[in-house]
Amino acid sequence: MIVHGANDPRVKQAESDQFVAALMKNHIPVTYIVFPDEGHGPRKPHNTLAMAGFIEEFLHKCLHGDVEPFHLGNLQTFILSILKYF
Repeated sequence: MIVHGANDPRVKQAESDQFVAALMKNHIPVTYIVFPDEGHGPRKPHNTLAMAGFIEEFLHKCLHGDVEPFHLGNLQTFILSILKYF
């Protein structure tokens, strides 16, 4: 799982894009989430809530533990892109 803020001043999104492309090219499962209104790590409440849901879902898929259903609902409008490659 890779989470990136489009306004990150430390790590350019192109670097994350390149990393994700390499994973996909090598058939390695990846979930890639980009928040358009965040910098180096989600800080806004709606983004931290969405990220928590994505992390729980990701861990459930990897570790097969319990998970609470998570629906983006109106949070979808805040997320630039979600790529899931499994």
